[in-house]
Amino acid sequence: MYYVKDTDLVVIGAGAAGAMAAIYARRTDPKLRVTVLDKSKMETSGAAGRGMDALNTMAIPPRSQPEDVVEVLTKVTEGVLDQRVAYAFGQRCPQVVKDLEEIMGRAPGDLFPVDAEGNYVLYYLHPINKPLLLPMDGEEMKRALAQAVRRTGAEVFDRTPALRILSQDGRVAGVLAFNIRSGDYFYFKTKAVCLTTGAAGRMGLASSGYLAGTYEFPGCTGDGYAMAYQAGAELVNMECFQANTLLKDHQGPSCGYVAAPRGAYTVNPWGEKTWSHGYSSGDSKMGVWKRFTQGRGPLYLKMDHLPEEMIQIIEKIQWGNERTSRGLFHRRRGQDYRQGRSVELGFAEEIGVCGGHSSSGVLSDVHGATNLAGLYVAGDVDGGLPHSYLGGALAMGGVIGEEAARYAGGGAHAPQRQGLRAWLRKQADAFEAPLRRERGLPTSLVEYKARTRIQYYLKPPKNPAFMESAVWWMERMRAEDLPQIKAQDFHDLLKVQEIASILTVGEMMARASLFRDESRWGYQHWRADIPYKKPQWERAWVVIKKGEAGMELARRKAPKHQWDFPTAMEYAYPKLEFDVGAPFVKGPNWKNPERDSWMKEHLDQQGMATPRRFLPEED
Repeated sequence: MYYVKDTDLVVIGAGAAGAMAAIYARRTDPKLRVTVLDKSKMETSGAAGRGMDALNTMAIPPRSQPEDVVEVLTKVTEGVLDQRVAYAFGQRCPQVVKDLEEIMGRAPGDLFPVDAEGNYVLYYLHPINKPLLLPMDGEEMKRALAQAVRRTGAEVFDRTPALRILSQDGRVAGVLAFNIRSGDYFYFKTKAVCLTTGAAGRMGLASSGYLAGTYEFPGCTGDGYAMAYQAGAELVNMECFQANTLLKDHQGPSCGYVAAPRGAYTVNPWGEKTWSHGYSSGDSKMGVWKRFTQGRGPLYLKMDHLPEEMIQIIEKIQWGNERTSRGLFHRRRGQDYRQGRSVELGFAEEIGVCGGHSSSGVLSDVHGATNLAGLYVAGDVDGGLPHSYLGGALAMGGVIGEEAARYAGGGAHAPQRQGLRAWLRKQADAFEAPLRRERGLPTSLVEYKARTRIQYYLKPPKNPAFMESAVWWMERMRAEDLPQIKAQDFHDLLKVQEIASILTVGEMMARASLFRDESRWGYQHWRADIPYKKPQWERAWVVIKKGEAGMELARRKAPKHQWDFPTAMEYAYPKLEFDVGAPFVKGPNWKNPERDSWMKEHLDQQGMATPRRFLPEED
């Protein structure tokens, strides 16, 4: 079935950022028609579907100020950011705390810790000497946010992912969506879109080989990046990869952010620390890479020296909020956090791109607005506010809800295309083609192929020849494999859409890595052929947008800094030279014939001299 609906604002992705966008949009204009689309069920979707144990980067006076957020984001991005956006986030942090306490019905000191004077308690974690991590007992956070969205009266479509954002004359015109349970199509005529679809986390493939063994929410396949690109939005920093340190074999986070502020740290078998801080930035990842490359692994998260009370707190958080399967994983292995080597770490198991945990995404300004009128972004899909984590998603989610509501309330819908229903039928026919094929490639096989190519050819240290091969593979799979996929059901059809997004984002990652002819952000964009930063790339984005001939890339300076904070981390790129000794020396008679007349004679006798005889006949 095809349904055409009029609405004012569509929120795509109902994670933390999307939920806040919907709540604030209705607060700003209660008469606004708000539609919320989610790939999963809103109560448990998104990267914070299990709740959260902390807001990782927060400015809460008197212990930290908005300028402290600007300082840390300037440093970890090595100057490649719009400081005004970072400052706006810092200013909004206290409001985020109040919002969560109100939405979750929790008092100060219950949801977040406070001291005897009533001030919020923050921990040190970041590579600056300011406390910015706010602990949280928020296991039910996502369910509370979802309930708050439903109470606003917004129309919620669970299990209905967006397929396309339609634009016309440089502004948003509509959204095409598909319900993976019923097979129904929805076209929403809308004035504005809040895009909050999360990271492109399902890019590379972990060594386990399991497609669903992802660090991010499994639905985060880069759909938002791809839809924004196709609609005409600009993306930045797609060469700045997210490469996490994970719990080996479990594909869960190493939980350094949980354990490090409570006294844990990473060591190798000889007790050597990998780095001076636990923040996930390019310098600390270089430290992890160094230990593994030197053969001084495995690495472990050391917690056996902690007081029993701390260990129990870490277990509660890691086995509850983070992954409910984690406690069972350890118990079945006979492991205990009171043992020295209970948590073994794996590194860069799967690469991806993310705005909230790194710097990659759709370019936005202090209002979350993009170059496409009516399109606003927040959360992990947002490249305008890097390294902001959940706090940034909640803060900017509220901002874009307000801004999109004002925009939608003050204008008319964009002119609609002629023959809309005929266009919808054409889109549906193309989308459902894999379902109608009698036979073809299974979606799991094509996804495995795409993600292994991304992991193999793009994992740092980067090599230009590898990056060019990655581009070749993305283009080839788009032309040859996508048209041959056989889908089994509606849910499998969504997998085809996700694979297309993976290929688009993978191409962006490769092309941007080639375009930025320097190294930056430590491990995250480390080119082995150019292991140093260049002055011309200081404070500069690689901007990607869709052109007539495909992806167009350009260098653009971020706005001039208003605060003079450090723009470099404490690390250096190593010189990759290895002396493996002298090879075998060939003697004077070590020589084979230049021609193989014996084999040629045999092939001629069999009538197989032309290699094409071995190839199948073309259709």
